[in-house]
Amino acid sequence: MKPYERVFAAINLEEPDKVPVVPQITYTTARLIGIKFSEAMRNAKTLAKALIAGYTSFRYDGVYVGWESSFNVLAEAMGCKLREYDDSLPSVSEPLIKDESDLSRMKVPNPQTDGRLPVHIDALKMVNERVGREAAILSWTPGPLTFAGILRGTEKLLIDLLTNRKFVHEILKVATSSSTQFALAKLDAGAQIIAVADPTASSSVISPKTFEEFSYPYLSIILSSIRKHGGTPSLHICGNTVPILERMSETGAEILELDSVVDLATAKRTVGRKVCLQGNIDTTRMLMGSPSEVFMQARKCIDATGEGGGFILSSGCEIPLDAPHENVKSMVEAARRYGGYG
Repeated sequence: MKPYERVFAAINLEEPDKVPVVPQITYTTARLIGIKFSEAMRNAKTLAKALIAGYTSFRYDGVYVGWESSFNVLAEAMGCKLREYDDSLPSVSEPLIKDESDLSRMKVPNPQTDGRLPVHIDALKMVNERVGREAAILSWTPGPLTFAGILRGTEKLLIDLLTNRKFVHEILKVATSSSTQFALAKLDAGAQIIAVADPTASSSVISPKTFEEFSYPYLSIILSSIRKHGGTPSLHICGNTVPILERMSETGAEILELDSVVDLATAKRTVGRKVCLQGNIDTTRMLMGSPSEVFMQARKCIDATGEGGGFILSSGCEIPLDAPHENVKSMVEAARRYGGYG
């Protein structure tokens, strides 16, 4: 099978020739071409060059295209100020929404013209042109609740969830529209799979009841829009998601990206007949562990979830910038050696 055939067989809950392996690797590829993180932030050609180098070096089955999981880049396009660093991820230095009077400042950005959004769109086109006939092309768009926290300030938003629910819903409406438009533009640029990343929706942060009101409806809007536009919707929520696995599987997602704290065997029993599962090697292990440790954890993931298909081996979240490349190779090798079907 070609890599993208392997990935989509798993998404269709089938058994491909081997368990597909798609590390959540983006800026880690900077080191392959000898650049700093900041050198690709505003340069689509450099960004695409690094991501393509990752694919050609490691030969995984799918390529994530982006550089910051899309949170900062979309927030910046909406007016947030960033604190930038030479060789690490930027952060929002000042939220956009300080009080309810600032709601009028929230405008849905144009992915073709605003901020650095065109950098990501152009990079997608370049990566798709180079490897889209071989590998699955994935990208992220912000999850509504997490993105609302970036626009408002996460601590303030969590307080608002208790004290000013209407205010939160107003922020979420615009956050959802902004994320949806970015996702659809990415599909038009060549992405096949869009992962909606919403870590604040985790049961490690909010209750399942709060998830039901403030996350589920808005996630469903984005995920259904991706599907209607011809893309494959994926849902990434960090932390413990066992209490909400059933509801996650009902959002319209075809893939659930699970963090390392989630027991894959439990997830397989709970929703493995409904959606493809992806995960979930510990990113700390990817950064600080040895290749043999990564290999063994990858094999455990395959043993727990691979049977019957519907599984993509991956990291539990984005692989850190300075993770040793030998560890990425070890993950891929484990899938090739122990992920066979039949």
